[in-house]
Amino acid sequence: MSNLAMFCHQCSMAQSGGCGSTGKTQGTCGKDDTLSRLQDIMIFGLKGLSAYRTHANDLGADTKSVDDVIAETLYFTLTNVNFSFDQHIAQLMKIGGAGSEMMSRLGEAHHSRLGVPTPVCVPQNKAEGKGILVTGHDLDLLERLLIATEGTGINVYTHSEMLPAHGYPELRKFSHLKGNIGKAWFDQKQLFQKWNGTIIVTTNCIVPPTGRADYADRLYSYGIVGIDNCRQLGDDFAPLIEQTLSLPDIEGFDSDETLPTGHNYKTILGLAPQILDAVNAGKIKQFFVVAGCDKPGKANDYFRELALSIPDDCIILTSSCGKFRFNDHDFGTVPGTEIPRYLDLGQCNDSYGAVMIALALSDAMGVPVNELPVNIVLSWMEQKAVLILLALFNLGIQNIYLGPNPPEFVNEAIFGFLQQQFNLHLTGNAADDLAKMLNPQPQLNVVEV
Repeated sequence: MSNLAMFCHQCSMAQSGGCGSTGKTQGTCGKDDTLSRLQDIMIFGLKGLSAYRTHANDLGADTKSVDDVIAETLYFTLTNVNFSFDQHIAQLMKIGGAGSEMMSRLGEAHHSRLGVPTPVCVPQNKAEGKGILVTGHDLDLLERLLIATEGTGINVYTHSEMLPAHGYPELRKFSHLKGNIGKAWFDQKQLFQKWNGTIIVTTNCIVPPTGRADYADRLYSYGIVGIDNCRQLGDDFAPLIEQTLSLPDIEGFDSDETLPTGHNYKTILGLAPQILDAVNAGKIKQFFVVAGCDKPGKANDYFRELALSIPDDCIILTSSCGKFRFNDHDFGTVPGTEIPRYLDLGQCNDSYGAVMIALALSDAMGVPVNELPVNIVLSWMEQKAVLILLALFNLGIQNIYLGPNPPEFVNEAIFGFLQQQFNLHLTGNAADDLAKMLNPQPQLNVVEV
């Protein structure tokens, strides 16, 4: 956690170079380092909220209540509006509540349009013929692309957060949606260089091509995404289709691997009787939610080490691109049952499904959520992960492990509050953390903030 002084230059009263640039911990208006950082967290949370809101709005969902929270929070961060620590926390919880609402509405919009996902094994790194590779989160765009390319002889493949698309019945019915290529978002330079078809980047997580990268002329951005020297894809797919057909057939992707996905919470809740029976029989001891955003570097190997060390009598729930650290492993089934040990809930917005499962377990077992045998371990990379964490806090969820490194925008005062109120942990050594989760200490009660 950073202990640097605050920095703010949003008004004309700012000190020369910006308040805090000389080491002072308080601005001219009276805002201190902690309040400044809390307002930064608000803005980061709103960025994540805006992403989900945009996708849901594109699918026709009602976003009015969430739009009001976005506007109100931006107003909150104006100069000379609020200097109360408690009210800053309350506003952050309001953002978290809006996040839960928006993720739920986006999920329902997906289900209404594309059906409820069901489990499927997806071919991985196997491709042939003319191909389009689609990365990002925009399932609306993917559906329209599949409709436009049907019967053209073009195959469509997913990358990164698009993997869960294969679980949706209305997308899976297209025979030319073939499989998944690559892993998390940051493998783009090497992967796209090797891929000799066209590529569409639909949402955040684009990596600008640099150096010797020669795939820019085959790269299309869509919607809000854009970089220089690549084409912007509109509603007319004809130029994309024409270029794809003009390129050589895909080569160099001949793997026989598969990846599982499609374990939406509604599908998992259908297994509730079997899961409860297994819990009562002692066959399932704990549940682990190992999810979040991946990023480059060995530090995130923590999540693979943790996942592969979780005992066989535990179930692993995951979502987002962090799963690519360990989703190539066959976790099998819980011994003595046919219940899969590994359940992929979907994209990052589907993280709320883990909460829905926990709430259902809580109700069925008559146990408060924070006393359930559920462990939550999150990797964070960017603002949507910030929103998901705020959503969990708003629901009163405690005992979360966050890593692999602490956010630079959190200081000791903010972390101390989160630790006291929510028993938030920072990840350390995977073996040590797992031992603590398997042998938990007495937990705090749910705190309403």
